[in-house]
Amino acid sequence: MQMLTPQQIEQTSLLVNNMSVAQKVWVSGYLQGMALQADNSLESLALTLPEMTAGSDVVEQKITVLFGSQTGNSQKIAEALQVALESQGRVVKLQNMLNYRNSQLKKEEHLFVIVSTHGNGEPPDEALGFFKYINSTKAPKLNGVKFSILALGDSSYDEFCQTGYELDARLAELGASRFSDLVACDVDYADDAQDWQSNLLTLLKPSIDQSVGIELDDLPLTITNEISNHNEQNPFQAEVLETVVLTDDGSDKTVHHLELSLEGSGISYAPGDIVCIKATNSESLVDSILNEAALDGATEVLLKKSTLPLKKALLDNRELSNITRKQLQTYAELINDDELLTLAGDIEQLQQELEAADVLDVLQLWPPKTDSFDAQQLIDWLRPLNARQYSIASSESASSEELHVLVKQVEYEFRGRLHSGLCSTQLAQVQAGDYLGISIKANPAFKLPENPDSKLIMIGAGTGVAPFRSFLYERESLGVAGNSWLLFGEQHFQTDFLYQSEWQQFLKDGVLEKMDVAFSRDQQERIYVQHRLLEQAEAVYQWLESGAYIYVCGDMNRMARDVHQALIDIVEQQSDRTREQAIDWLDQLISDKRYQRDIY
Repeated sequence: MQMLTPQQIEQTSLLVNNMSVAQKVWVSGYLQGMALQADNSLESLALTLPEMTAGSDVVEQKITVLFGSQTGNSQKIAEALQVALESQGRVVKLQNMLNYRNSQLKKEEHLFVIVSTHGNGEPPDEALGFFKYINSTKAPKLNGVKFSILALGDSSYDEFCQTGYELDARLAELGASRFSDLVACDVDYADDAQDWQSNLLTLLKPSIDQSVGIELDDLPLTITNEISNHNEQNPFQAEVLETVVLTDDGSDKTVHHLELSLEGSGISYAPGDIVCIKATNSESLVDSILNEAALDGATEVLLKKSTLPLKKALLDNRELSNITRKQLQTYAELINDDELLTLAGDIEQLQQELEAADVLDVLQLWPPKTDSFDAQQLIDWLRPLNARQYSIASSESASSEELHVLVKQVEYEFRGRLHSGLCSTQLAQVQAGDYLGISIKANPAFKLPENPDSKLIMIGAGTGVAPFRSFLYERESLGVAGNSWLLFGEQHFQTDFLYQSEWQQFLKDGVLEKMDVAFSRDQQERIYVQHRLLEQAEAVYQWLESGAYIYVCGDMNRMARDVHQALIDIVEQQSDRTREQAIDWLDQLISDKRYQRDIY
């Protein structure tokens, strides 16, 4: 076989690295078609790449691929589906829910939807307008529309894939018929997405003469959301340059600032992006689980297409730190325990009793029966272990070839045993000179405005302030002054004022125009960032009316929810809008990307 020359390899790598996923898939199919045409041994079979011309034997099928994405995963799957459909001779329209013309909905024939669930069962920000429309009285009858939904979610949340399920039910209620059943994907979505896509192409009527053309399986479908050649499976080994504890003695928490080297990585990132840090489970926890389940760590288990020892699979590949309600239901069925099955169905009781539980707690509370729970069942029951994600706290423009991370160490007592955060505990122990496996995840829904002079209102509590440090260093490197307002919340001024000296320097230099703080435990009455917002309601509304962008980063169940309610109150009080109109106005800011949230 003739190999590429070094110059050809360099040119090809340069071209491919600048392509989107969809472009890579298209080029793959194109090259394969060229290879088939050039292979004389196949000429007698007349295998050629189908040309999309007026003379092609194409069955006209109107297909729209619609996506609603928060972090970009849904979009990339949609792009890959579009290319796969087009490679088989179909005419496809790719649409973002943000820009979709709702009047077009009743005219669709085949509607394939990829949508993620954001926050606690909510649609992605860019899909809010579409969901409002489809759930309103304006939504039309959809008789004649055939649809299929791929729902992305995270089963660690109770409202797993809720957005997808709600859309599936609503489309059916409006008269549309399911072309194929909804597929709900967990965080390891690639295989399920591929299966869903393959099934769609199988169910569709042939669009071209099947004696020619390219099968989907011949096209390498790589669904990824990472930047550069490094990803969770192939992380870059970043050297730890420095680690500093930001909280003082007497604090109820320990927060670390880490600086990592990106030298030689080829990694690039933008303010608002996320770093994924690879971590492994503690050996002592794994040994305790093996002992409780009466299983031998040397037993071989099947993990996707690989076989490896059970202990290694638990150390490197399975989530042990937390348990989801869905997992408890599955486990109760495996061990035939009615008491546990009842508990798993009661959300309130479950939160009270097992919110802080890990896999070992479950095995100790409800021991498995050794004759009905083997090594493979344990592996199949557990969720995949994914890299932990943190908002990047630095600007590439200001700190070339460096990446900074802000991490709160998680440690707590539960059922008489110390529980530790998987990654935060390991990060608390690293020293300068150590190495961490990292990759970058783009975060397109949390980005600075295109106009660098735009006003910013940034709201963060605790480590949720990390991306705003990135924002301000970026603006400083661009020479942007003012038009920035930071609201920061923590427990105590003396011990928990993260990056205090840096904020003061930004204020002194004019990069940061205004800053308000809320230290909740420094007075008898609890004061949080939402209270500071309400105290300055008039100024907040004036900033928003003058075009300010508002950013919220932190806990979705408390801080982000309370901040959102405060913003509704402010808009209602400071304008002539009703409460419903105030909600609609903020929703429009979200759709316009002037109100962005990175919540967890």
